[in-house]
Formats: sequence, C-alpha cells, structure tokens
Amino acid sequence: MRSGSRQVVAGCALGALLAAAACGGARSATPAAPQSPTVPSPGGPSVNVAPVVEGIALSSDRVEVDNEITLSASVKDDETPVDQLSFAWKADAGSISGDGASVKWRAPKDIATPADYTVALTVTERYGLPDASGVRPQNVTSATSPAIRVHNSPKELGDMSLLFLSDFAKSTVPSSTCLRNFSDSCRGKADERSDIDNNRKYYLILSSSLDLRSVSIASNKTSANMTVACAFTSRIVNCSNADPGSPACSMVGSTESVKGDCVLAGIYEQKRWWLCDSRFLSKGLIPPAMRGFFGSR
Repeated sequence: MRSGSRQVVAGCALGALLAAAACGGARSATPAAPQSPTVPSPGGPSVNVAPVVEGIALSSDRVEVDNEITLSASVKDDETPVDQLSFAWKADAGSISGDGASVKWRAPKDIATPADYTVALTVTERYGLPDASGVRPQNVTSATSPAIRVHNSPKELGDMSLLFLSDFAKSTVPSSTCLRNFSDSCRGKADERSDIDNNRKYYLILSSSLDLRSVSIASNKTSANMTVACAFTSRIVNCSNADPGSPACSMVGSTESVKGDCVLAGIYEQKRWWLCDSRFLSKGLIPPAMRGFFGSR
C-alpha cells in the first residue's frame, strides 16, 4: 500500500510540476511587439491636384481704346468639373464684364497709346468637407494673358501726319528727322527723302499752316489715309544748274506761296502705325517757281 501511495504522490507531484511549469511559462512570456502604423497603399487616397490653366486665348491681340475683346481660359482639373471652379479676372486698367472661363475686357479710354496690357486670372478649386470654421480646403492657380496692344489709331495717325509736316515746314530739320516715323518697307520713304533734300536745296520755308481734316482707316486695320489742309510760304534760294533758264532761276530771292491738301498714307507693321508716303493736291494754280516745291512726283 505504501509503495502504491508513493506512486500516486509522485504522479500528483509530477502533475503539479507540469502545471506550475505551464503557469510559470505563461507569466514569463515576452509581451507582443506593438503593431506598426498603417501605411496607405499605392491605390489609397491621393492628394488633390490644383487646376491647370493650359492657356488664355484672345479674340484679338490688338484693340482700340474704349473697345472690347474676349478672353477665354482653357482650364483642366483632375477632380472638379470646370464649371464648379471659381474664376477671378483682374486688369490694371480698363474693365472686365462677365464671369467664368470667358469674359470681356474693355480697354481704358484716356491713355497714351500705343500701350500693352495684360489680364490676370486666378482659378480656385474648393473640395472636401469644411473645417470647424466652415472653410473648405482649396487649391489656387494663377496665370496671365498674352499682351494686348491698345491703340487710339485716329489720334496716332493724325499726330504723326502733323509731326511730319511740321518737321518738313522747318527748313533746318534734316530729312532723316522728318522721316523717323516712315516705314522702311515703303518705297515712299526713299522718294520722300529725295523730295525733302531737294526742297532744302532750293527753298527756305518761311511759314506754314496745317489743319488735320480726316483720318480714314481701312476695314482690315492695316492701312489708312490722312488728309491735312496745308499751306506754305517760301523764299526761292537757288535754281537748278541743269536748267538756268527755268522760272525758278529768274525768281531767286522772291517769295511764293502754295496751298492745298497734303494726303498721307499709313501702314500697320511691327505692332504700330507708320507713315508710308505723301502727296500734295493743289487747290488752285501752283506758281511756276513753286512747281518743284514738293518734288517731281
């Protein structure tokens, strides 16, 4: 019996030892390492991309003062329809009418011309949920239009015509100065130079009268005609050696006058107006000594 009891005790002891080992092992186990934060997968939520202004088109790159042109913006956004974007147009001068991607800009009126202006555009995209103050996240993109050339063509052409004739009326002003607003592309510039140089040789202009009558601009806006009522009084100071018997030679030292219309042509090149040539239409008979006053043309 004692031998049997020992076996039972031994068995219980062995069981207790195994149970203790099991319990002790549970208490001494190393705690589990903390989980790493979740990293968004490549297919997860992406950052909202700002709108892209691909370009601003102009209905015309030149405009007259107090006239309008249309500006149209081409805009792309990956998340928001274009008609849900906010468009803010701003110009340093003139006025803007309309809203959205296409607006009209009216050029200022009382300015010195020619002049260049640009119009600025700000595009705002609002997205997501508002924060505690009710403001939604937003992306903002800015762009600037191409330069817009502004003209007051009648005034520019009239002023150039009067300046040219005023210079011509001063015999001390060289032909190069008189012709500073003539286009090199016009044959008339070379003809004018010859005529002015001859005038300086044979005449001394004593007085003049100039009155701008009209400026007419072609529908294509690249050519124009100006008419100035003009009168000149001159002293004959020389005559041609090739024709010593001409009336001018017999009248050297005398004073004569001529009046009529000075008709000038204008041409639009290189983003500005230029003069191209001029001719004189007499009102009445030209005194013999004055027939070479405007050249041979």
